[in-house]
Amino acid sequence: MPIFLPEPEPTRPADGKGYNRLSLNAHMGVGGAQCALRPKSYATLFESYDTRRACWGGFGYCIRQQRDCRTCPVLAASLDSSTEHVPFNAPRVLVRIESTIPDGAMFAAEPITTLWMTDQPTSTDYRTPGQEWDWWRIRHLKGWELGRRHHDEIGEGFWLHRTAHAAAPHVTIRTRPRESFTRHAFIVGTTRAASLTCYGQCRHGDGQLLNAIGHHIPEIVDDGALALRWWDLRLTGSTRRGRHLALDSNWGACSVILRAGRDSLARLAFSGSTWTAGQIQGAASALLEHTGD
Repeated sequence: MPIFLPEPEPTRPADGKGYNRLSLNAHMGVGGAQCALRPKSYATLFESYDTRRACWGGFGYCIRQQRDCRTCPVLAASLDSSTEHVPFNAPRVLVRIESTIPDGAMFAAEPITTLWMTDQPTSTDYRTPGQEWDWWRIRHLKGWELGRRHHDEIGEGFWLHRTAHAAAPHVTIRTRPRESFTRHAFIVGTTRAASLTCYGQCRHGDGQLLNAIGHHIPEIVDDGALALRWWDLRLTGSTRRGRHLALDSNWGACSVILRAGRDSLARLAFSGSTWTAGQIQGAASALLEHTGD
């Protein structure tokens, strides 16, 4: 994909007029080729995800000013396997955009942009619970999709939506394979909040199921008894690829079984007293949706 964006050359009209009449001030700030991997705005961030749609203007400048992208450290950094992680356990976060002009700057000075990520979009004090980011880090964030722009009385920004490719920041997953089953434990701090037992071979290979379950796990867990009755838990009645969910609930304990006909494929058990009915239903739905063949 093209990432080198050459500076456009002005064209002279056929009659030889037009370009010479432009003020020299019109060329202030033009500094050469740009890089499609260095967004500096919401629009160029969108274009940077598929650089075939990227055009010169609004990106950071090429650090070499030549078509030498293969050995460029910017490209190498963008291909790095390490990823950024959102610290909030939320289905979506708001990134607010702050633009300021440096004191004493000339009228043509470029604004300084600061990004603040928050899971409290209606709070006016979004900096205190939020986290400062920049366009480069947002560009390399994995497992989150770019959403719409956002404008309110506080300011402007844009949304990021979580997908099942993003792990829950408060959950550690420990996997122990056995001869006839594999068990995945979901740990918060030092306490187990849930366990997924896959009978036979695991039917989830890319981690989406474990991430999706982790999104519904309480951020605070304990060793207490589950304080929900079976009638508080309404599982989805839908089927997927001939599979359905069955509830196994007793006082203080609850688990959901994924079945194909009479065969049990997996069991998701919940531990602790902090689970809500909605969280259990969400984790159960993830089990049905993200278990493959």
